Amino acid sequence: MKPLAGVRDRLAADEARLRTAFRAGEPSSTRLIDADATVNRLRPHFSALGIVRMAEVTGLDRIGIPVWMAVRPNSRTLAVSQGKGVTAAHARASAVMEAAEIAIAENIPVASFAASRRALRDAGHDVFDGRMLLMRGADEAGPDETDHWLEGYDLLKDSPVFVPRELVTLDFTAERQSFHYCQSTDGLASGNCLLEAVIHGLCERVERDATELWRFQRDAGVHARCVDPAVFADAGIDWMAERIAAANFVLRLFNTTSDIGLPVFMATISPATQHGTYLHFDLAAGYGCHLSPRVAAMRAITEAAQTRITNISGARDDFDPSEYHQRLAPDLAVYIHATPSDHWRFEEPEPHARASLETYLEPLRRCGIGSVIAVPLGGEAYGMSVCRVLVNELESPAGTRKHRFGGRALNAMLRQ
Repeated sequence: MKPLAGVRDRLAADEARLRTAFRAGEPSSTRLIDADATVNRLRPHFSALGIVRMAEVTGLDRIGIPVWMAVRPNSRTLAVSQGKGVTAAHARASAVMEAAEIAIAENIPVASFAASRRALRDAGHDVFDGRMLLMRGADEAGPDETDHWLEGYDLLKDSPVFVPRELVTLDFTAERQSFHYCQSTDGLASGNCLLEAVIHGLCERVERDATELWRFQRDAGVHARCVDPAVFADAGIDWMAERIAAANFVLRLFNTTSDIGLPVFMATISPATQHGTYLHFDLAAGYGCHLSPRVAAMRAITEAAQTRITNISGARDDFDPSEYHQRLAPDLAVYIHATPSDHWRFEEPEPHARASLETYLEPLRRCGIGSVIAVPLGGEAYGMSVCRVLVNELESPAGTRKHRFGGRALNAMLRQ
């Protein structure tokens, strides 16, 4: 069992590089290299990653916000990965990186080792408590049962922790060997360096937590947190809002930021023509989280546009055709009828803060979150880094887990 080499040192070095790579006017997040360079660096490895085709699918909808897809027909999970962005370059890079990170999670190149939970603890090692991620009807392996482990790093405790390989790998096929944990892409992320991946994965976990808590919001609260996109005074957001309106749709943006404080937004796109009855796919939603409120809002809007095209294309392996005929759930009508307010004011962080991991961790620490684990999964052979971020105390999306809600969701229910 070889200890994980210098995660803290890697992250510190990445932070220094990201600070120098900052480009004023960048419409997305801070990256070491731009979107086109990211795709070009990965292109020679498409065959190894199983990517056989890339396609721009923007034209399937009449809105015009760029959406691309990358196809991996031999995937162990989903064969199609979607990507979105304000520009075609960003959407293409988004699709490719998502496909690549899933490919690596399906066949993790990092060596695991066999040991029992008891043996690890007796040797003085911390072991991840995966009970909140158990599948329905399943239990963790017994304390003396041999399991396969990967080494992660707890960013708040500044110490290594061992995580079951099954929990962070992806395999939806009949060949899957173990059935203890609910496998998911929640917190799975990639980047041009490890820090990019960790920040992306952490933002996704905060976003998913905020989205689960938002489900308990009453209609009055939804109306009260509807934001006029114009308050950002951002050319990219204004352009997307104009495209949506010109296509005869309505954009609504909601500030769903939780008590953690990292900005989270939900965007919805619905028909401008009012109907007596709406179908399930008449309402498309997207979500985004980032240290920058502007970037978080942009991510939510582009994801809502991507959701529409995903629904139109029907390319997702996990789609249920009956959903196309379902009526919109009555409790979702509030998103169609909400009226935006322009009283909102959002402060943008200093440029260097976007590259500071501590800036993302401190809000979690203040909220009483005690553990944030990053599990490096590899990808460096392809010029990228992939990791899975695990935060047990944050809520997770619905799935096949034994425990649907954690303490934060239960508290949110009680407050309503």
